[in-house]
Amino acid sequence: MVEPTLEERLGLCSAYSFLYGMRRPVELIEKCKALGVTSIGIADRDNLYGLPDILEKAKEAGIRPVIGVCLTIEGKGLIYCFVESKQGYARICELLTIRNRDKKRYDPIMLLCENSAGLRLVSEDEALLISLAGKVKYLYGGITPQSIKAAGLNKRLGIPLAFLDNSAFLEKEDYNVHRVLRAIDLGKTVGTLEDTDCVTKEGFVLSNSSLIERRLMSWPESAEGTREIAQSCTYNELFDGWVFPGYETGVSAGEELYNRVIEGAVERYGELGDSELARIDYELDIIERKGFAPYFLVMDDIVKMASRTCGRGSGAASIVSYSLGITNVDPIAHHLYFERFLNPARSDPPDIDVDFAWDERDELIKKVIERFGSDHCARVANHNFFRSRSALRETAKAYGFGDGEISRIEKQMFHFGDKSDINDPLWTEILSIAKKIEGLPHGLSMHCGGLVITPNPIHFRIPIENSLEGYPLLSWEKEGTEAAGFVKIDLLGNRSLAVIRDTLRNLEEQGICIDPHTWRPIQDKATVEALAVGNSMGVFYIESPAMRLLQKKTGAGDFEHIVIHSSIIRPAANKFINEYIRRLKGGKWEPLHPRLAKILDETYGILCYQEDVSKTAVALAGFDEAEADKLRKVIAKKAGAVKLALYEKQFFEGCKRNEVSEEATKKIWEMMLSFDGYSFCKPHSASYAMVSFQSAYLRVHHPAEFMAGVLSNQGGYYKSHAYISECRRMGLLLEGPDINLSQWRYYGQGRRVVIGLMAVKGFSHSGAETIIKERERGGDFINLNNFLRRVKLDRDDITALCPAGVFDRIANGLPRTIQARELLKAHTRATRKGQEELFLTEIVPIYKAGSTAVMAPVNKKTFNNELWEEFRSLGFLKNVHPLALWKDKVMAARRIKALRIGDFLGKYICLIGWPITQKEVWTKDGLTMSFLTFEDETAMYETVIFPKVYDLYNHLLFDQRPLLVYGKVAEDWGAVSVEVQRIEILE
Repeated sequence: MVEPTLEERLGLCSAYSFLYGMRRPVELIEKCKALGVTSIGIADRDNLYGLPDILEKAKEAGIRPVIGVCLTIEGKGLIYCFVESKQGYARICELLTIRNRDKKRYDPIMLLCENSAGLRLVSEDEALLISLAGKVKYLYGGITPQSIKAAGLNKRLGIPLAFLDNSAFLEKEDYNVHRVLRAIDLGKTVGTLEDTDCVTKEGFVLSNSSLIERRLMSWPESAEGTREIAQSCTYNELFDGWVFPGYETGVSAGEELYNRVIEGAVERYGELGDSELARIDYELDIIERKGFAPYFLVMDDIVKMASRTCGRGSGAASIVSYSLGITNVDPIAHHLYFERFLNPARSDPPDIDVDFAWDERDELIKKVIERFGSDHCARVANHNFFRSRSALRETAKAYGFGDGEISRIEKQMFHFGDKSDINDPLWTEILSIAKKIEGLPHGLSMHCGGLVITPNPIHFRIPIENSLEGYPLLSWEKEGTEAAGFVKIDLLGNRSLAVIRDTLRNLEEQGICIDPHTWRPIQDKATVEALAVGNSMGVFYIESPAMRLLQKKTGAGDFEHIVIHSSIIRPAANKFINEYIRRLKGGKWEPLHPRLAKILDETYGILCYQEDVSKTAVALAGFDEAEADKLRKVIAKKAGAVKLALYEKQFFEGCKRNEVSEEATKKIWEMMLSFDGYSFCKPHSASYAMVSFQSAYLRVHHPAEFMAGVLSNQGGYYKSHAYISECRRMGLLLEGPDINLSQWRYYGQGRRVVIGLMAVKGFSHSGAETIIKERERGGDFINLNNFLRRVKLDRDDITALCPAGVFDRIANGLPRTIQARELLKAHTRATRKGQEELFLTEIVPIYKAGSTAVMAPVNKKTFNNELWEEFRSLGFLKNVHPLALWKDKVMAARRIKALRIGDFLGKYICLIGWPITQKEVWTKDGLTMSFLTFEDETAMYETVIFPKVYDLYNHLLFDQRPLLVYGKVAEDWGAVSVEVQRIEILE
């Protein structure tokens, strides 16, 4: 007789099952390990969402995983499918894809009978077993801790038995959490759940040894069946080499890539010299040996589909990428380190991130899927988890509470951090359960730009479902996708590329064409000079207050220094920035070590780029390229203290062997740690800097068209009102929004910027199209009556347009409130009696007093009211600064105008401040301070608000209203700012 065993467990519900998920994978595996489990079959219900995570955690714990899925057969029961082989795994992926995307075809019994190769099936339901018996190769009757109803089939039909530990909970206390999760999933409250909505309370807790032994006393053969399944199901390694896109071509992928690269290189460089040819041969040799050629061909095709692109990341160090047009920075001229991207020792696939104009990305992705086939493409998912607030809100809803009460408790908990008044037992229970579901899966969404392309149909490798937007969607998120060997292609949106595109189109409409082949913005003197003084508002990546201040402090606006600044201005490197500026200004310095002199010479001896970490580890500590790259990743991704400690030990020991002093080693290691989290490699910074220069060139030489492009694409770092003020400071004339001048988007012409109808709050795009089409057909509108006869808008659009002053030029002086009233009256008559009514009633822009016609009076009160309405409609005032709304108070204030701050260095002054943007930071003591940008009607200025002052006044900083800002004017390397000491509301 075979004794029951605990060594193999089959049928456990994974923590990622969105229906029954109860615990995180690590908790599940730790519990199983504590019970002595050596092999474990995890079966998510109708999905494989948690598979990569479960496989990783099981292997780390020394437990052999068995891949499985639990198929729910509506109204009948469950079938557990355990995977023997790669063929069986592909079949499971195919079945789940059919379930997700083609429900009419989804008949699991029929589909399993058609093909169950590579699978072992287990069910405790007698009817399902009878349906499958004799039609599938491996079938077992399931004996569970709760049921033995399939046991009789062993004798009647000869179906062998297998023990299923179909646990839903690790502890009994999990049941209440389970009910809440089911209520959330079903959109019910806990009190309205039916028996069939949940698993039963008893018997679904992970069993211990004695319970199983007692249960299986009469059916020891079920333990043998479990062992047989566990030992035969050996396929549990998702990674089977990197999965690159397929690419069909008349020649080999390598030969096709060579031909394209040479053709592109000639276009980039002209006649190719020895250095270019040698670099091309070197890179192509690595690419070909690693089988990466199809990836580059696919990326080449994708980039050619778009108007403008910015290939960035380490891939910008590649002359192959540059020759194909995937990237736009010459890696030879700018000394970019190719080995950061690819090297013979690196096992990772190439990773080229490409930015596209933000409003083209969705259409581009559709084109890519159409080009390579919907069966071969899928978007990468995001796995969303309950966070503190969502856990609290969803749990409270499951208990029947409304939004008002939930918001009150939420504010008390998270805004004030106070639980002292929450003593209601029900709310105490809610808070307890919310804490338990925090970190559990909540649902799927779609990654913004991640895409996978495979050579054969993708649904044989991973289950596919439909996103809400209709895209084929992977079951796994970024980490799971990469763990399975899929090469993720990131197609990302970038507003500044759209700004450049729109600016160039705006210029072309005026007959001004900039030839992309001869455009060299990095060589333009005026552009370099503008960047050197921080005139970069609206310019991609270098418009933030911190970046503009750095530009002012350094006075360096050339391409090489912009590349440095784009990378060095990372949070953890603040302490090194002042030293960099000192050295840049001519201060003396020595290299940290003679071996680093050449490596760090261009950055004045400061580690600036990610690859500097790798290069330093190789030069000083004897790391090889692969080890050095791993060290860089561990630091950049905060991969854990244990791994970092091991590399620290290796680095210090290597430096000691190479006779690097301990003092120098400590300084170098400290600087390396400044790459913790957010940092760039040089090719990435160079790619961004090229976009920065293109933007800056257009700002300098075509300011109206450029600022119109910025505003049309909804800005960058700042809101629209800040860019409107910048237009005035640049001497540009703002016109519109106007019924005869405005398009939907902003546009520039000469020295004027015409405000687009898109700026009008509440105005529809369809309404704008109607106006523009009629204007193109019949010419400008002459007056309001002419407009009414030619255009039919709905009431909401009319209501939106009038306060913005859209009709002012054709209203013959009629106040905006009267414009709206008369237009709406006419609209009502037309609606009641038909459009012909509009021809019967004229809107007359006069009032009649007796027999004398007089123009409608426009007094100061009416004017001020119109300004307020315009501000509410547009978010800015088109002719004056918003401070005009507080004109009397502004004139009465004893203050210095922002334009003159530099005249008061070291002095205490009062300014009027209109808040523009704010950045909170934390001191080393954990206190909050702020860097805040203000403006008045003359200029912008930067302020520093230290913790004590910030605690007193931060509540005043978040509304759109003018403030009185008192502080001391300070200077740092030529950049002027105000150290705030007091803030008041302008009253």
